[in-house]
Amino acid sequence: MPENNQEEYKKQPPKPGTERLQVVLARFGIASRRGVVSLIEEGKVTVNGEVVREKGFRVDAKKDQIKVSEQEVTRDAFQQKRYFVFYKPKNVMTTMQDPHAEHTVAEFFEGVPERLFPVGRLDRDTTGLILMTNDGELSFRLTHPKFGVKKRYHVRVRGVVAEQSIKRLEKGVVLQEDMTAPCKIDIEKIGPKETWLRVVLHEGKKRQIRRLFESIGHRVIDLERTDYGTLSLGTMKPGEKRELKPDEVRKLKEAAGLKDK
Repeated sequence: MPENNQEEYKKQPPKPGTERLQVVLARFGIASRRGVVSLIEEGKVTVNGEVVREKGFRVDAKKDQIKVSEQEVTRDAFQQKRYFVFYKPKNVMTTMQDPHAEHTVAEFFEGVPERLFPVGRLDRDTTGLILMTNDGELSFRLTHPKFGVKKRYHVRVRGVVAEQSIKRLEKGVVLQEDMTAPCKIDIEKIGPKETWLRVVLHEGKKRQIRRLFESIGHRVIDLERTDYGTLSLGTMKPGEKRELKPDEVRKLKEAAGLKDK
């Protein structure tokens, strides 16, 4: 919302059923009160499509659309919560709508009445585990590096990767935007022209694994996410989905620092 409109809004008497924005976000477990204020001041919170930087801004959690870092956290909170593991195939975009994409993850969930969204992203050429849900609170925590939820990948790269290079990546390297967090990399197999590895990350920068190996001169040939927090693909095949059992949801929430409600 433009700043002049926000100033005008503050002068109006509070409407029945409204609460301060930071109170609503804290109640949904997005962050502590102090953390929520920081998110608002950094411009990461929108109300009905407009950025709001005024922490005292009043909202109706049942009517207003509130998003944090583009993830909706309010309207969806009043729907039945659904949680699915989806095995994303190649050439499928991790988005619900894209007029330029030939295939999106939405095609695989057309029979689900709730409005789902993917938690995080895998690029078009990356396969593997995507969590699909309408739980904005859980999505925020799973994708925020602060909560340190692990993501595991199988990687095949061109060339023989040296142990010294692995140690360098594990400590963190400077990409274009900033330093990567420490990670865990194990070599599973070395061939004459290729190396197979397992990578565990606690963050999710754009195309991070591909860029990590490019920084040491190795191009990624195949990349698949096998695990996300407590979830695993198991015996699933590309294009398959399954709904999580209550115990799986509980464990996933615990991994993200949430109590099951």
